[in-house]
Amino acid sequence: MHTSGSPSTWRAREDASRDVLVALYLRDALGVIDPSGLPRLLGTGLPASTAPADEMTGWAWIRWWVSVVEPEAGIPALPEHATPAWEAAVHKHLDDARTWADVAHQEYGIRLAERAFSGETGDTDAGVLSELVAEREQAAGTHADFDLRIEVLPLTTAGIWWIGDNAIAVDELLREKPDDYRQALAPIVERLVPSAADRERDRS
Repeated sequence: MHTSGSPSTWRAREDASRDVLVALYLRDALGVIDPSGLPRLLGTGLPASTAPADEMTGWAWIRWWVSVVEPEAGIPALPEHATPAWEAAVHKHLDDARTWADVAHQEYGIRLAERAFSGETGDTDAGVLSELVAEREQAAGTHADFDLRIEVLPLTTAGIWWIGDNAIAVDELLREKPDDYRQALAPIVERLVPSAADRERDRS
């Protein structure tokens, strides 16, 4: 969070959430085309090429995905209440998805501990993100006021992606490289902390 004494009110939470990992495993298993462009998960053992999901399956998954990354949307948090074919497809892979997600989540915790042990903070209230926010506040002439969710995921491509209005995903290997991570985060912070002039224009 912000430095003590600062009027900034920004907050960021970093995790490799089980719900997100389960949802993405099912996306890959079902062959859903993800409109966010988020790459496939790494290390699932799923076939590299899966027949594209039908339109109804894709719609059902996206509707469920919104509830995972934007819980305030009020959509059920479990993949249910769709067609019988959707429910059958989900249950075919759900146990494997949950098992894999538990392992991936635990591995994230191990990497987090290793970062802390090496002297690099694993919290998002310090380090690279805090430095970028402070620099942006100074350049923009304003104070940060945002709530950001950061999902650190094992992906087949390094990068950073918006997956919700207040949520981003970053490849775990990119997250481990401070300089590259800082460069990737910079445009995210710029969007989250608009300049005083931009805020005034939005109000008018």
